[in-house]
Amino acid sequence: MKAIIYLSLVVCLVSCNYELNLDEVDAKEKLVLYCFPSNSDTTIIQLSKSTPIGQKHTGNTRINNADVNLTVNGKVQNIYWNKDSTASLPAQCYYALGKWNKDDIIQVRANVEHLPAITAQTSIPDKFPLKEIRLEPLEGSSSILQVQVTFKDNAVTNDYYGIRLVKKEINRTDDEAFVSFHSVEFDLKEEPLLNNLADLDEIFMFSNKYFHNLYIWNDEKIQGQEYTLHLAMDYQKDFDSDWNDHSYKAEYKIYLYALSPEYFKYLHALNKLNSNDLGSHGFSSIPLNFSNVNGGIGVVGGYQISETEWLNNLHR
Repeated sequence: MKAIIYLSLVVCLVSCNYELNLDEVDAKEKLVLYCFPSNSDTTIIQLSKSTPIGQKHTGNTRINNADVNLTVNGKVQNIYWNKDSTASLPAQCYYALGKWNKDDIIQVRANVEHLPAITAQTSIPDKFPLKEIRLEPLEGSSSILQVQVTFKDNAVTNDYYGIRLVKKEINRTDDEAFVSFHSVEFDLKEEPLLNNLADLDEIFMFSNKYFHNLYIWNDEKIQGQEYTLHLAMDYQKDFDSDWNDHSYKAEYKIYLYALSPEYFKYLHALNKLNSNDLGSHGFSSIPLNFSNVNGGIGVVGGYQISETEWLNNLHR
């Protein structure tokens, strides 16, 4: 609230070499920070420590006695500790309350005894420049629905975007309702902005997966233009059967993201890891994750999120 093609040509890649010099790896413990401030009302700060290579993992590495500081445009915010998980907060995290706005500068610092202090900074982007959303049947198909999202990019800034769709299905039998939610995996064949695969990518076993079905892109190809995304998904029409007292209804909610450069680079790195099927079989190097935490590991990235109301299923 995410194909893989195996061909004999892959055999030629077995001879590729990748060297990892362990002498270059810093084996000291470091603080690990993940924080994604936004226009939501709570900023979660997850702080832990890394486990160096060669040392035994001891279980929970979360830190509850750190000196954590979060500033917005230089103004210090109150920081709280949450011990047990709640409906809105994970267990063992720090958090701050407040909604941040466009161009706000957020800086996070953390310090704990015996470990190097860390700092990271991000900013809040402008909101997603939405013009229109349409649900349209795909011509010639009774089982494909196309989500069309029109937006207007800002010509004077470098912008980063994301979209995620959640489908709610309500199955009702004998007056008892069963409700389920799941994020939708889009078919990107008709969307060149998000379909980054060439024919050779499929031959070399690279897929086009997006982490947690959050589809991201930048404005490099559409700078300053108005553009419409065409995202295809499986479709099933609503129905109500009198003879067995069974009904089905679907609704959709679309989440639109404007991402800071830091958050986009982090998600882009996750997508590369997620799509590197060749690497997972030992034929190529696994790309490293992005980090902007000085002195430590992790990411601080800002974003703005907008969401639609629940959209009714298309009736045709």
